[in-house]
Formats: sequence, C-alpha cells, structure tokens
Amino acid sequence: MLVYYQNNEFSTTTVRPFHSADGRYTCIFEGGLINERILRARLERTGIYMQSSRVEEVLLALYCFSGDHFVEILRGKFAFIIFDHEKKELVGARDRYGIKLLYYHFAESGIGLASDVAEFQLNKKATTDLNKDTLRHYFSCGYFPEEATYLKNIQHVPAGCLVKYDEADGLRFEPFTDMLVIEGAMEKAVDEQQFQQLIIESIQARISNQQMLGMIYTGGASEQVIMTTVKLAGCDIKLFMAEFNRKNSVDSALEPYLVRRQVSSSDYLESARAATRLIGLPLADPQMPVDYLLAELASKHVDVMLQANGADLLFGADQTFFDWARALGNKSIFSEKGKAELLLFEGATWHDLIADDLSQILDLGRRSIGETLEFNTRLKGSDTLKTEKMLAAYELEARYPFLDDKVLNVATFLTGSEKRLMSLLKQVFSSQISNFGLRTKTNPHKIPLSKWLRTDLYEDIKGLFWGDVAAQFFNQDVLMRMLEHHRLRVRDFSRRIWAVAIFIIWFEEVMNER
Repeated sequence: MLVYYQNNEFSTTTVRPFHSADGRYTCIFEGGLINERILRARLERTGIYMQSSRVEEVLLALYCFSGDHFVEILRGKFAFIIFDHEKKELVGARDRYGIKLLYYHFAESGIGLASDVAEFQLNKKATTDLNKDTLRHYFSCGYFPEEATYLKNIQHVPAGCLVKYDEADGLRFEPFTDMLVIEGAMEKAVDEQQFQQLIIESIQARISNQQMLGMIYTGGASEQVIMTTVKLAGCDIKLFMAEFNRKNSVDSALEPYLVRRQVSSSDYLESARAATRLIGLPLADPQMPVDYLLAELASKHVDVMLQANGADLLFGADQTFFDWARALGNKSIFSEKGKAELLLFEGATWHDLIADDLSQILDLGRRSIGETLEFNTRLKGSDTLKTEKMLAAYELEARYPFLDDKVLNVATFLTGSEKRLMSLLKQVFSSQISNFGLRTKTNPHKIPLSKWLRTDLYEDIKGLFWGDVAAQFFNQDVLMRMLEHHRLRVRDFSRRIWAVAIFIIWFEEVMNER
C-alpha cells in the first residue's frame, strides 16, 4: 500500500485499488475481518447489495451509510484508506491491536501513507535522516517504539486510531478506541463458563474446515487450548516445532500433529539475517530466527496459522509478574548508564518516550502498569509485527484468537491469582487438554543462544563488533569487553550481545542496501 495526496490530487501504486461504482470513492485495504459476512448480511438487510466479493466494497458501503464511526464495529486486523474524490478528503485507520501497519509522512503540498517505510524510500519520497531517539529506544527494549520509525520524518499512524487529511484542516488523528488497559481485579469477577465460551468462540470464528491450519508450537498452555479447540471443532491442525541438537521431549499425543525442524547455530545466524531483511527492522527477540525457519516449513503444509500472541499478558505467565519499577528500567536490555557507555550518539531516554502512555495509567496497580505498558509497546512494536511479516512472506495468513475485543473485555479483569502461570486458563480448559493426553507443563524449547555466543557464533559476532557499522555507532572496546566476559562466563551477556548484533545486521542488510 502506497498512496499520496498532493496538490489536490490522489495517486496510488497499489495493484488493486477498489473504486466505487460511481467513481466517487477509492478504497485500499490490507488485513482480514472475521465479521465480514455478518456486516455484508447486515447491509443487505437494509437494501444495500454488494456487486463484488471484495471487502473494500463492504467498507465503502458502511462508510457511506454511517460515516467513519463504522470502524468501531470492525472485528479483525486491518489498515485501510478511503479517499473521497468529490470532497477531496482522505480517511484511514489501523486496528486497535496494531497488527497491520500504516505509516505517514508529509510530502510537498500533501501527505503520503504506506504499509512499509521502505515504500517511501524506494520511491525516493522521504529523507533518510536517522531518528536517534528511536535508535536509542531499541537498546532499551529491543525494538523501535510503536508510533515512531528510524527516520525523522516518517511516523506510524497510532493503533486504534483514524487518520484524516484534507487541505483545509490538515492532518488529524481521532482514536476510535481507548488505550488497551489490563486493569486486573482484587476479587474474582469473571464467570469461568463465560470465560471459556468466549475463548472457544474466538478460536472457532477463525477456523474453517476448508483451510489447512497450523501453529508454531512451544508447549505453552495457550497453544494447547488452541490446538484442542481446533480438534474438537473437527478441523485438522499441524504443529511446527524447532529442535536444537537433540530431539525435544513432547507429549506422545502430539506426535501425529508435529512437524519438526532441526536448527543449528549456522541455521540460526543465517535466518537472523534473512528475517531482518524481510522485516526491514531490527528485532532483538531471540525467537525471531526460529520463527522465520518455522514459517518457511509451515508454508509447505498449511494455509492459515493460528497464533497465541497476547496470551502471556492477558492470561498470565511467570514473566509478566513484574512491578512498574522493573518495567521502567530494570527490565531494559541496556540501562541509561549502559547506553551512555556503549553508544556514540545521544537521544531521548526510554522514560521520555513512554511518558505519555505512563501518565494515563498511573492510577493502576503496579503489576497492571507493567502489563499494560508491555501490551501497548512490545506486543504492537515487536510481536505481531514479526509474526505478520514473516507469515505473509510465505503467503500464510496469521490469525490471533486472543487478540479479540470480546476476549480482552473479560481477560483484563482477571485477578493476580487467576493469572499466575495462567492458572484460570489451565483450570477451565483442564479437562479438554487432559482428554487429549496433554500436560500443561511447557515442553523444552529453549534456544541455546548463550552457549552459541561462547562457541559456534563467537567468531561471527566478533567480526560484527569489529566492523565498520559497529565503529559508526558503538564504543568497540565496550563491545569486545562484553563479548569476552560472556565467553569466559563472567556474566551472561547474551541478551545484550544479540541486541547489538541484530542492530549491526539490520544496518548492513537493510539500511546500507536502501
């Protein structure tokens, strides 16, 4: 998706823009709506009949019928643009979970919007001045802030927000949903049967007997819930799992559904480069190279991938139980002091970049503040972005049963005890899981990155740390000291080493190429 509205003229390089029958509107859409059939039937009951099977026609009919408020009833993942050629007005939006991407920048006498920063650069429509604030944020969290980019004059349309533009009023943002807040509750307030039925309905709404279904499997309870619900609905599913040097021990009941992929250290580094080129952004998530390999494997077997994104924050997992103080500093890859020693450039602190989000949730409990920040930063800035781009590259459609408004409205009020180690989720689905002979204990799936950085990958990383890109951005003495201390087991610096390595790889593979 790439559109420009300049000098009162609308243009797009999109392959299949949709035009209304009277030529007044143009609509460009990316994503998928799980309630498209319901919306189409609702329109037809009012006497509005569709002439095509395109989802864009449904959006335009809703827009003409009820104005831009229709976006509030869309269920799924989406980014779209509607242009009114008569009024010379542009309206766009992103889904509330930020699954689909939509960037903007001010062009000469107008505005441009695209689903990828590279589209601006390839068309030479934007400058290449680096945003040092964004780059520094990466070394705190391992990804760029959700609403910013690595270039100064390109920004992300906020998730859950309408973007409007015309020559008279310029650019405006109008949120169509509140900030995603995981409030928590002091006392039990969620009906277990209702909770179970909402999750089952959300999963079933995203499956079909006509589609081959798959899932990347790491043994988590949320993945077991998806797998067993799919099977109870009478559908087949394949589970794709990585192994490192030895065969992972899994429940025997899973063997008929498992497709395994052995991953060596060389596979891992090579796929890290390939995945970074594909995504076009540095993501320090060690799971990224593995997910890339499993997406390639899955493309040979299935059409649709069901993903458990968001489950750890909504239903609870051990790593989500941190207080707000840890969320605001100790959880960082590099502290502000560490960044001052490492980086050769200055910029805003992480605290400055999250100040607006934090100001809206200071009245929450300590755990809720941390989880809400994670949900509105890591989930949208890294997790779903990674999943969408990798699967789309292999023509796989990703669906997210737990990123659903109905599920969120209930899950956000779980108590701490109901969330600890996914207690409630395991409890309400215990009989379903046990009937399939599964255990709710996570299966071994740990990437041996720390070991590889001391052994197999040591020389490769050392070469990156002494290269030209490293000399441009980092104090190389600090890098080498960190790498040597890790090799000698003085301290495990694998998280920091990998974050720097991926940044260098990104600059070599993506930025230098562009």
